[in-house]
Amino acid sequence: MRKRAQSKSITIESSGKTVDKTPQKKIIFPKMNKQMWIALSLVAIFFMVLFLNTYFNVTSEQTYNPEGEEFGKYYLSGPDPYYNMRLVDQTMYGENPGEYPFYSDNDPLLNYPLGTSGGRKPLMNMMAITMSQFLTPFMSEIDALGLAMQFIPALFGALLIFPVYFIGKELFNKKIGLLAAFLIVLIPVHLGSGHGSAFALFDHDSFNLFMIITTYLFLIKAMRESDAIKSMIYAALGGMTLAGLQMVWVEAEFLFTVIAVYAIVQMVIDIFTNKVDIRVPRSLTILLFTGYLISLPVVMAKYSAINLELFICLGVAAFGILYYLFDKKNIPWTLSLPFIFIIGAGGLIFLYFVPVLSESIPFFGSLNKMSSILFGSGIYGNKVADTIAEAGTYGFSRTVMSFGPALFWLAWMGFFMVGANYVKKEHRKDHLFILVLFLIQIWFIFIAGRFINDLVVPIALLSAWAIWFTIDKIDYGSMVRSIRSSGGGIHGLRRGVKFLHVFGILFVAFIVVLPNAYLSLDAAVPAGEKAEVFGDLPNGAFGGGIGKETYWVHAYEWLAQQDTEITNPKDRPGYISWWDYGFYGSAISKHPMVADNFQDGIPPASNFHTSTSEQEAVSVWIVRLLEGNVREYGSVQPSVINVFETYIEDNDTDDIIQWIQNPKSSPSYGNQIAEPISEDIEVEYIVGQQWPENAVYHDIADLLSSYDEETITMIYRDVQEETGYSIRYYGVETYDTQIFNIFGYLADKSLLLVAGIGDYAPEDEFVEIRYITQNGQELTYQAVLDRSDDKNRQDPIYNTKTVYKWNNQF
Repeated sequence: MRKRAQSKSITIESSGKTVDKTPQKKIIFPKMNKQMWIALSLVAIFFMVLFLNTYFNVTSEQTYNPEGEEFGKYYLSGPDPYYNMRLVDQTMYGENPGEYPFYSDNDPLLNYPLGTSGGRKPLMNMMAITMSQFLTPFMSEIDALGLAMQFIPALFGALLIFPVYFIGKELFNKKIGLLAAFLIVLIPVHLGSGHGSAFALFDHDSFNLFMIITTYLFLIKAMRESDAIKSMIYAALGGMTLAGLQMVWVEAEFLFTVIAVYAIVQMVIDIFTNKVDIRVPRSLTILLFTGYLISLPVVMAKYSAINLELFICLGVAAFGILYYLFDKKNIPWTLSLPFIFIIGAGGLIFLYFVPVLSESIPFFGSLNKMSSILFGSGIYGNKVADTIAEAGTYGFSRTVMSFGPALFWLAWMGFFMVGANYVKKEHRKDHLFILVLFLIQIWFIFIAGRFINDLVVPIALLSAWAIWFTIDKIDYGSMVRSIRSSGGGIHGLRRGVKFLHVFGILFVAFIVVLPNAYLSLDAAVPAGEKAEVFGDLPNGAFGGGIGKETYWVHAYEWLAQQDTEITNPKDRPGYISWWDYGFYGSAISKHPMVADNFQDGIPPASNFHTSTSEQEAVSVWIVRLLEGNVREYGSVQPSVINVFETYIEDNDTDDIIQWIQNPKSSPSYGNQIAEPISEDIEVEYIVGQQWPENAVYHDIADLLSSYDEETITMIYRDVQEETGYSIRYYGVETYDTQIFNIFGYLADKSLLLVAGIGDYAPEDEFVEIRYITQNGQELTYQAVLDRSDDKNRQDPIYNTKTVYKWNNQF
């Protein structure tokens, strides 16, 4: 038998030296498999997002206030995060430490002196508190809480890439999933402030998006899993993230509704194509009911268990039963679908009459919101929504460029190609889901711009599919093989590289990656640092950072030092400003706010801002204190009535008390707001349209104007003493002059905000719009109407100017 060769040491002696010829073992590094590369790539993408939404905000030092005290050291981006700061502060250091405040109870520092419930659900704020506990070994508890609040949105904005990858993997393949995750890095609207994931944006938006997309991931996995037990587990996991959303966002019924719409569409198509699959109703019903039941204890702490979410769960379950029975009974779609459409029509008719039915049957009251969306004012349909930027739709260019110059169009390309593939070949349920989701989100951005961030993930997934499809069709693999077979070098490149190969590389590099990378950097850099980073290069399309927060926080820190002899902040004098600044004050000033960002207190704030005399301004304060007295006792108390009887005539006193207790009885309620006015505006805009209280402010101010200043001042002094309420502080900034027409509009004193409608002239008691021609001439509205066509051609109007009418008596 032949023996194996043995490795032997061979020693050679030469010139007195011994050389060892034993073969040396090579160091072999373990090869990383594809899974490891994917994992490392995802971690790298995670840190890329985290770098962009955090690094520049931190290093700019704009988010830190070295002169501040306690939470005042940590600036947050925008007003809404400051109310979350207040909730964290009160949870840790309030009257009942460890108890989450103002969810089911009124916050005495809001809507003063009426009070209102903030209604912010606890999960995100409690997560910030939990994260801070990991930092307390290294810093004070206040500092740990401040940093945790700033970091939470950036963290969840980065974590989003993981469910995006897994959804892309389930829908298409791993490569597309990885590409979709990478595209999150390149979508500027996701990285900046507003509703993005920027550091210090301590609001629920990035957390919401993470929970929503994770719910979609488990829904897709439940629909694709053939094993019944695993499918139900995935559905239950989706229900857990749905419950998480329900415990952080007051509008979580949005996700219930999206899932319900998909359920109906999917089951109708299955019936039509005779491809009924029990996984559809089973998975969706389990997911919805799990989300509803797990979150129910939190929901019931403030709301009823009979809510819109429950009706959605029951509706999907009932539809699922019909879906199953139609299949078991072999009922053809020619009978089942008309039956379903009849039921659907009946349901819509029922929803139309829900507002009337709910008055006698409160059980249906939870459906009023759905009825309003379908047949009433819609999602944003009141007057105050007309004045909020995010409640309006964005321009088309802004919508497209929020995702970069190409991704929006690539997503549409992906939508149509996946849709064509669905219709012609596979009929995959997960593909139908992404198609339905994309259409729903597109519809939402045409309702309000604030929904644009919810479109980030569908855009990333569908555009990634379109990009990879294009790359795959260009076939770079065959190009490489052709180059190698031709011997490489210049000759190989000439033989192997075709026009499409070059075009594909240039398209991805210069149309997709580079422009989006530039926009993402723009979104990542705060406003105060853009000049240093970009120099003379264009910038400022996106981003955020800390702006008015700095001076408002400083002002409210001063206010916090006032009235310290009154121990409880809720007993201190109230502060009135426009509602935009209420959350800053509630968190920092330690004084109650008359108006706040829940859009409470708008009637007193708008009427105070538009007061044309000191007497009228004080009259507004009087009315506000009377409203607080009615809220506390149910009616104006006799001691308060005695104040008016002391200073004014009895008939006037009776009128004031009647109007306060029944605002719709005020004489100006229902009157036209302005003249001249067209028929369309007359129907739509009347005094008291959204707040009947506006009529009270108008009429009581007019009534008291017949008395002298001293009388009004004495009434206010005595009303303060009798009610225990007081408003003594007022805040305003230069920006308020830019939005002054909003004050008149919401006070029901002006229609200048909607001057383009009907025959209403762009002029009111406070402001006049002048029209600027190309030659610099200023024209009044009437002068514009009187202009000839020839004059308009010779010297066209190109701009407008706002002229404020100052009243010397104020």
